[in-house]
Amino acid sequence: MAGEEDFETARILASRAMDRIAVHGLLPNPENFTLWYAYFGGQNPDLTRAIELAQRDGATLSQGHCDELYKRFFTLDAEAQAIRETSERARVALGRILDQLGSVGSETDRYGQALAGFRGELDQPMSLAELRAMVAAIAAETTAIVDRQTRLQSQLLESSQQLAELRVVLDSARREAMTDGLTGISNRRGFDLALASAAEEAVQTGMPMALLMVDIDHFKRFNDTHGHLVGDHVLKLVAKVLTEGVKGRDTVARYGGEEFSVILPHTGLQNAVKLAEQLRASVGSRQIINRSRNANYGSVTLSVGAAEYRPGEDLLALMRRADEALYTAKRGGRNRVCAEGTVAG
Repeated sequence: MAGEEDFETARILASRAMDRIAVHGLLPNPENFTLWYAYFGGQNPDLTRAIELAQRDGATLSQGHCDELYKRFFTLDAEAQAIRETSERARVALGRILDQLGSVGSETDRYGQALAGFRGELDQPMSLAELRAMVAAIAAETTAIVDRQTRLQSQLLESSQQLAELRVVLDSARREAMTDGLTGISNRRGFDLALASAAEEAVQTGMPMALLMVDIDHFKRFNDTHGHLVGDHVLKLVAKVLTEGVKGRDTVARYGGEEFSVILPHTGLQNAVKLAEQLRASVGSRQIINRSRNANYGSVTLSVGAAEYRPGEDLLALMRRADEALYTAKRGGRNRVCAEGTVAG
């Protein structure tokens, strides 16, 4: 019976996924099917939220947006890929070092046995010629092992350099895994780590910490009207303005799609709202210009929600309050900042 129920559930999810693909006019490929099947399955809250944000106000998802979501949630990320590749390279390098050390151990044992044999012969009477021959043999054995030790040192140095290079690769992959490829600021993973770190600091120091959730108003319509290249330019511009408008200890991240977040350590709600107003005004004052086409696309506006961390609370609760404030700003007419607890006018 359970098997029949599982089959029926899978059939329903598959049907809903294909229906949604048709509604959005998307390609009926495995990637889109996986994306929508997982969405209707409800097992990935982050994916669910990202799609619901993208569909807000009745917007349809473009194939490009679906490709981005699939890459974000289902493909092997740069960090995992680097770990897999680097682990194999490290295994080979370590095996080479162990072989080298094993070789020198064998050579040292052989050298010791040779010297023991020479010492035994020295206990016996011998002629001057025989003694000279033995001294020459001892010198030859010693020169040989010194040469082997020199080669080993060179080989170990090379292996050490290779391992150092692998560490650089991993460090680089870790940075890439936390960086948004389009805008160069932190991505969702970087945001999660920075938010957890800021919350921990707030608990330890007793200093306030605030969170801004920022959304570009009518971005889907802007993107559909002017094209993805212009849309990408807008995303990069907003990321740049936000980054330039905060302090060094603050973190600006692309949360997903056209939504950004700003983590503000040592900042209470009142000051967070003031900063949000400055950021909103700064973005709104920028003109979107394509100099090569001599085209001016006007400007974009931001809606911002602000919330303050309550020490010890679940970080999802903080994000939820900032989100609710953002939605209040949206419902209130957009291009505005709302603090948590604000009622839409």
